[in-house]
Amino acid sequence: MFSILVDRVEMEKCGLVVASAIFNDHDKIRQPVGLGVKTLETVCFYMFIDDKTLNSLFHHNVILKNNPSDYRVGAWRIIKISKSENLYLNPAMNGVIPKYLIHRLFPNSKFSIWVDAKIQLMIDPLLLIHSMLVVPEVDMAISKHPFFVNTMEEAMATARWKKWGDVDGLRIQMETYCEHGLKPWSSSKLPYPTGNKKIFPNNEQKISFFYG
Repeated sequence: MFSILVDRVEMEKCGLVVASAIFNDHDKIRQPVGLGVKTLETVCFYMFIDDKTLNSLFHHNVILKNNPSDYRVGAWRIIKISKSENLYLNPAMNGVIPKYLIHRLFPNSKFSIWVDAKIQLMIDPLLLIHSMLVVPEVDMAISKHPFFVNTMEEAMATARWKKWGDVDGLRIQMETYCEHGLKPWSSSKLPYPTGNKKIFPNNEQKISFFYG
């Protein structure tokens, strides 16, 4: 996993965290809206970035260089990922590391929300957690793609639109998924409306919502 030189103590204090990431200056920072008056006192907002993104924020005067231990943009606490030989050469691959390892970055957080950088959070995360996880008593909720109902459709679109340069690598990845039991979505998978994604029963402390 990548190295974080600062903020580990503060990150371990988070009981509910909203996290996102921008690598290779690929997106812009979008501020959450609709927050309650007490939300920022109880919810941590963390944005993970790399050197290229940080330099772009400096260039556009979004953040100043005078306090590197406390970079902030609106609600977001900015965490620059230090260079490491463990990082991928492809920045897009590095962007998913905090998404999948959010439970390790925030070990004491009971709830976590991952927001893709291209998406703006439009509802208070406390309300989101309550309606999507607490009331239905589930461990995890995953947003439904607006166009594709299964992983294979999204993979084909990714290859067709050249969103991923290594098409052969994408093909191998999908073949591996299929070898491990992935099948196209069908009505037989109802009540799960998309792919193999499920809402898991609540039997763990760590609860997450993936948005985007």
